[in-house]
Amino acid sequence: MKKIKFILSIIIAILISIVIYLKFINKDVISMPQITLYGKNIITLYQGQNYKEPGYEASDTKDGDITKKVKIEGEISKDKIGSYELIYTVTNSNGEKAIAHRFIKVVQNKTPIYKDEYDKIDNQTRGWWSNNKLDGKRPSGGADINELKKYDAFFMGPDEKVLYLTFDEGGLETYVKEIVDVLNKNDVKGTFFLCRKFIEENTDLIKKMSKEGHTIANHTSHHLNMPQLATKDNFEKYLSEIEEVEKTYYQITGQNMEKVYRDPRGEWSFRDLQIMKDLGYRTYFYSADYLDYKEDVPKEKALNELTKRVHNGAIYLIHPKNKGNYLALDTFINNMKKQGYRFDLVKNIKAS
Repeated sequence: MKKIKFILSIIIAILISIVIYLKFINKDVISMPQITLYGKNIITLYQGQNYKEPGYEASDTKDGDITKKVKIEGEISKDKIGSYELIYTVTNSNGEKAIAHRFIKVVQNKTPIYKDEYDKIDNQTRGWWSNNKLDGKRPSGGADINELKKYDAFFMGPDEKVLYLTFDEGGLETYVKEIVDVLNKNDVKGTFFLCRKFIEENTDLIKKMSKEGHTIANHTSHHLNMPQLATKDNFEKYLSEIEEVEKTYYQITGQNMEKVYRDPRGEWSFRDLQIMKDLGYRTYFYSADYLDYKEDVPKEKALNELTKRVHNGAIYLIHPKNKGNYLALDTFINNMKKQGYRFDLVKNIKAS
C-alpha cells in the first residue's frame, strides 16, 4: 500500500510539474509580439507597375495593438526585373521582437502599358542637331549630354580617340552591301539603323551582317514621327512601330534584336526617350553629320565632309544611299587609323 501511495505521489508531482511548465511555455509564447501580413507573402508585379502594400497588423498580449510600431525595410525597383524582399519588424515594451517577410517579384510585362506618368513628360517634337564647328572640339547637340543619360540616350562617346560609324537606311536603294564589304575589309564594325521593309527584303544580307558582328538597330517600321505616337491614344501604334521590326529580324535570324534605337528623321521628345528606355532600348543620336541625304556627292566632297567633322567620341550619321559616302569610306577609315583613331559600336558606349 505504501508503495502504491509513493508511486501516486510521484505521478502527481510529475503532473504538477508538467502543468507548471506548460503554463510557463504558453505564457512565454503568448507574450511574444506577432505580425500578421494581409494578402500574399509572394507578390508578382509587372515591370513599371506600382507596388501597393496589402497591409498588416501587429499585436502583443501585454501591449495590445502595436501595428503603428511596425517598421518595413527593403526597396522595390519597379522598373528593374528581379526579386525583392520586404522585412517587417516590431518590438514590444519588453524588447521582444517579431519579424515577417514578404517577397516581391518584378517580371517583364509582355504587353507594355502606357504609364500615367508619361503624360507629365515633355512630348514636344524636337529636331536633333549637332553644333559641330569643324574645329576638332567636341560639339554640343540637341540636348545636354548628361540629361540624355537619364534616358539611356547618347550623341557622343567618351572623350577618347574613338569613332562610331552609324548608317541610317534612307530607303531600299542603298549601298549597304558595298559599305559592309568596306567595313569588313578594314576590320571595322558598324551600326545600321534599319526599317522593317529593308530588313524584310534583304534577308541574306541581314544574316551576313549579324553573323559578322555588325549591329542591326531599330529605326521603326514605317519611319514615322514617333513623338506624335507617344500618347495614350496612339500607344498601340507606337509599340507596333518598334515590335514589327523586332519580329521581322527574329524571323530572319532566329535571334533577338539588340536594343539599339534611333528616331526617324531626328524627330524626338523626352517622353519618346523615356518610353524607349522602358522598352529596354538605348537611343543614339549623332555628333557628326552633313546634308548627305538630299543628293549624291562626289567621293572627294564626301571624304572632305567626313574628315573635317572628326572629334573624340564622334558618332557619325551616314546615309548609305549616297554613293559618295560609300566611295570615300575606305580612305576615311584608313586616314583616321593613321591619326590614332579606332572604331567601335555605339552599343559599347558606357553610361558613366
